[in-house]
Amino acid sequence: MENDARNAEREAEKVTRSPLAKGVARAGFVFVGLLHVLIAWLAAQIALGQNSQADQTGAVEQIASAPGGPVILWGGAVCCAALTVWMVLEWVAEWQRHGSPVKGLGPLGTGIAYLALAALFVSFALGNRKNSSEKSKEITATLLGAPFGVVVLVVAGLILLGAGGYFGFRGVTRSFLGKDAQPTPHVPSWVKVVGCVGFVAKGVALAVVGILVLVATFRHDPGQQSGLDGALKSLAGQPYGGWILGAVAVGLACYGVYSAARARYANF
Repeated sequence: MENDARNAEREAEKVTRSPLAKGVARAGFVFVGLLHVLIAWLAAQIALGQNSQADQTGAVEQIASAPGGPVILWGGAVCCAALTVWMVLEWVAEWQRHGSPVKGLGPLGTGIAYLALAALFVSFALGNRKNSSEKSKEITATLLGAPFGVVVLVVAGLILLGAGGYFGFRGVTRSFLGKDAQPTPHVPSWVKVVGCVGFVAKGVALAVVGILVLVATFRHDPGQQSGLDGALKSLAGQPYGGWILGAVAVGLACYGVYSAARARYANF
């Protein structure tokens, strides 16, 4: 049994360290970076008083509308799906190395996020362009009417809040460097700066989404839950909201630049 575990670990390591796997992973980081830069641009438009959809759906819509959009979407889907496999194998390797599935949950969570992105790219490439805000409201309404649905939503909201805090903590402490295929601490200073700012901004965005989920749950009002787009627009509606949202937009753009920089400096 021990030999089987070691063999599995070696095979996982071999796959994730292969030139092909690394090349696809680097391409995936560029796609994720592009997506965040587009979200930042859409958020900036909202901060300036324009009507935009500042979330992944809105960003992918921009890609789909560009010349050669469907080809780009399929390319993004393939790269993000490959990144999912790569991250899951990283998790398996950590599991085997430490003897516990709890070890390496960072790569697993990241892999799930990349899988969701791959599904979004495929959906748009096939012509299914449903508004994510409306989808979020529908899911919330369904759960509110289901047994234990309130519990599920509360847990989801708390997880998003926790994820927001986790991203913020990693940004402030720079603890992301050298982990989960992140750049090493020896990268150029500008990579560290955009990474820190980007992690904090992404943490703020996730935390606000989590708060909206909890508010929608406790008020029993699905209309309060409209995903990232609604979260950013709720920021815009606060005192000095335009400035706050503008700062978040800059931060999300930094996260996008940092993600693209991982294609060059990732610690594989």
